[in-house]
Amino acid sequence: MFTLVNQQNPDIGVTDAAITVARQGEAVAKNARLPQINASLAFNYLGDGTILDRNFGNAMRDKLPHFSNTLGVELYQPVYTGGAISSGVRLAEKGTEMAETNRIMSVNSVRMSIATNYLELAKHRNLLKVYDENIRLTEKLLGEMKAKRSQGIVLKNDITRYELRLSLLSYDRLATENAIRIFNNNLVSLLGLDADVDIIPDIDADGILTTDPDIRLWLGRASEHSPSLKTLGISNEMERLRRKIAHSEYIPKIGIVAGDNFLGPVTFEVPVLNKNYNAWFVGVNIKWNISSLFTTPKSIRQHDFELARIRNERDAMTAGIERSLNEAITLYRQSFERLVIEHKNVQLADENYAVVSNRFDNQLALLTDMLDASNARLDAGVRLVNAEISTRFYYYQLHYIAGTLSTL
Repeated sequence: MFTLVNQQNPDIGVTDAAITVARQGEAVAKNARLPQINASLAFNYLGDGTILDRNFGNAMRDKLPHFSNTLGVELYQPVYTGGAISSGVRLAEKGTEMAETNRIMSVNSVRMSIATNYLELAKHRNLLKVYDENIRLTEKLLGEMKAKRSQGIVLKNDITRYELRLSLLSYDRLATENAIRIFNNNLVSLLGLDADVDIIPDIDADGILTTDPDIRLWLGRASEHSPSLKTLGISNEMERLRRKIAHSEYIPKIGIVAGDNFLGPVTFEVPVLNKNYNAWFVGVNIKWNISSLFTTPKSIRQHDFELARIRNERDAMTAGIERSLNEAITLYRQSFERLVIEHKNVQLADENYAVVSNRFDNQLALLTDMLDASNARLDAGVRLVNAEISTRFYYYQLHYIAGTLSTL
């Protein structure tokens, strides 16, 4: 299922698309290193001019060529931008890294959902077997009790009590069937399968899942693999790059500029020359935003505050992961201890039920004894199923908290 979900789960598919978008963003950011080439072409109707004295008198009409054309081409190649372009490219690359980490986080989350629903499905299918067995035994006991009532050995009230028990067992079985349907539908949806697929779990197929419960080992794994911590680490690096881009506003930008202008008529001569004029140029362009001296410090201070916030959030998240791992390890160890106890309890409950049932058949035990033995057997069976599932659940939860579930 872990393999299948990588191929068909829609949530993971969304993160795959996000990675594609982020990688395209890298290509766009690298465009800033390329020369900027601008071209313009214009055709105009040029009206006649008017010549006036300085006191606006003696107006004379100056006939001009009416057709005007302008063609301009300019190239600008950035040479030094104070790290703005290289930081922008690195920022785009970190965006891709963030998208890939988000995919790992999505895989971890979806796999934990699969493990949870799968184990719940296995638990309820096992519970269904327990209820079916107890319903069968209860119906058998009811039949025997009704036969004994005709002999005057069993009271009607005793039969009513067992009919009530059978009714409760039937309801619990119905609730279990509905839970199976819910968890199966959840799995089918997560795996992208057809809605009519029935999943039959086999928790024994993976063998015995054991893991080292050493907290230091798991803290090391979490520090290396946790996608949440990785996300904050990448966010910290991205914020540093944004701060560097903001700081580059202090620094003049240097570039090489070249161009060519082709125009006509020549209107900067008097009288106007009805000819085309071409001129080219090449040089160094230096730009400096002087207002950055009093606007940039505020922007840099904002980035410094954000960096401090990210550090605090990472410290808080690390502490939270440590608490969660400690809890999960404790419960994981407890689940193994519980499993041993529950196996023993089931054995004792079965032995007790067999003894009491034999004594009841030989009229050496009361109905209440039989009822208690039956209840104890049911309870032991349910508790064993829960213990078996809990062991595996805490195994997967440890990997989920540490961020290594996506590596299984």
